[in-house]
Amino acid sequence: MLCPPLDDAARATALQRALRAAGQDCELAWVAQTGSTNADLLARVRDGAPGSPLCLVAGHQTAGRGRRSRAWSDEPGSGGALLCSLAWPLARGSELAGLSLAVGVWLVQALDALGAPQAALKWPNDILLSGRKLAGVLVEVADTAAARWAVIGIGLNLGSPPQLPQAAGLHEHGVMVDRWQVLQQLLPRLAAGLQEFARLGFAPWTDFWNRRHAWSQRTVRVLGDGTAGLHGLALGVDSQGYLWLQTPNGRERVTNGDVSLRPETP
Repeated sequence: MLCPPLDDAARATALQRALRAAGQDCELAWVAQTGSTNADLLARVRDGAPGSPLCLVAGHQTAGRGRRSRAWSDEPGSGGALLCSLAWPLARGSELAGLSLAVGVWLVQALDALGAPQAALKWPNDILLSGRKLAGVLVEVADTAAARWAVIGIGLNLGSPPQLPQAAGLHEHGVMVDRWQVLQQLLPRLAAGLQEFARLGFAPWTDFWNRRHAWSQRTVRVLGDGTAGLHGLALGVDSQGYLWLQTPNGRERVTNGDVSLRPETP
């Protein structure tokens, strides 16, 4: 007789057990709905909990957000999404330059393992599939007396949001996975990667990122505070995660602050 499928809370418990059996101590929690998983974990860290890594997974967010306070939409009828945040403790004063890029690499590697078509990386924190946005990463920081906590938010479309034609989804590309199958591939990579990042920074993933750079050698314009009008060929990123452009004035470095890229229009 077939067993009924596990519900989401049970899937979270099963994945947490599997991670612990593999020597990775990461608590998993499931909520059907919340405002923002990042906001929830930032509040928990600032209130003195958790004491160890915690991944919060939500079925729906009413106030999901990305960089520069942009909304992340996961409206009903979109086919579902992976919406999660991971709170990870690092040494006080840890340098986090390039972390959002490293997380993008680990997410792309997880998608490769699931048989997805080759995804591309858009600086500094997006994942594209067939030129459309598949996923985004938001890294925020909370300092406590004991640690510097990185709170890493990930939103990944499983289906394609019908109200966002510029967004991509895994299901439309024949990758019929659910959020837990993605997390099964992603969380071990996050855990191992964050431990290495704490020692070496972004450098070990620079080459992979540049190989999967969505706009390599394309003319782009950088938009953001203090950088309006900067444009040139996107060359790639360096070992700190900074983007380099070949501009009419020579090579210029763009830091991983509040900037975004758009294709240069003729």
